[in-house]
Amino acid sequence: MEISIVIPIYNTAKNAIRSLDEVIPALRGKYKDFELLFVIDNTGVEKEIQALTLCKNKFSEIKIYQLNKNYGQHFATLCGYYLAKGDFIVCVDEDMSANIVEVCKTDEYKKFDVFYFYYNKNDMYNSATRKLLSNGYKSIINKVVNLKQHSTFRVISNSLRNKILLDKHIFWNLDVMIFDNTDNIGSTTLYLPDITDEDTGYDYIKLSKIAFEIAYEHNAILMNILFALLPSILFFLVVKSWFVTILFFIVLVIISSAIFRFSRLQTDDTAHKISAAIK
Repeated sequence: MEISIVIPIYNTAKNAIRSLDEVIPALRGKYKDFELLFVIDNTGVEKEIQALTLCKNKFSEIKIYQLNKNYGQHFATLCGYYLAKGDFIVCVDEDMSANIVEVCKTDEYKKFDVFYFYYNKNDMYNSATRKLLSNGYKSIINKVVNLKQHSTFRVISNSLRNKILLDKHIFWNLDVMIFDNTDNIGSTTLYLPDITDEDTGYDYIKLSKIAFEIAYEHNAILMNILFALLPSILFFLVVKSWFVTILFFIVLVIISSAIFRFSRLQTDDTAHKISAAIK
């Protein structure tokens, strides 16, 4: 199969399916063989399943899978990677699914293990706060954990997918997993001036959670050092000794880092976790 497209669904499928009448013909015009996989990351969305089923009856390329509980966007996307049969695998947020047609306009992604379609946030959101926090979020993540520029709209090769599925992680962040496994990375930037704040599925809580998971998965020791600061300060207020407090701080960092490392070693690899999550 030439290409697979993975779209994770959480609360609503309306944004994901509203452009299918344009997306599917565009894909058919370029690819002889492709599939569009919807991965439902929620158990209480029967109306959404019905809507997707109607689309599946209309377009034979559509496949629908449901997870046994809510795991989060990145893990749901990984489940789609696991199920995908294409030589290349596209993933895109459900609220940005109309932009799948951009893949049909280029073959550049075939030269890379991963190819990113970046969104220029300054051209998109109408909220100055949204722009500031979104750009600030990416800037901080890039600097703190040395994570290269990334996007949720990406194409990966099935060979990179196979490497990722062997990884062991406590938190599943696709971009951390990708950058841990390849340096062969390509990109282009999309101009999307008509996207508004209401079109995105991300809120500030979700962005904060993703930032935490990226940072912790990439550098657990650094994060444990940061988390150990507050209890160490409180400890100093009690014992009134810098020497004892420093010892306490070091021990706290060592123990928490060892627990994280042990937990990662004991967990199943990603492929086994995924197979257990799919209904």
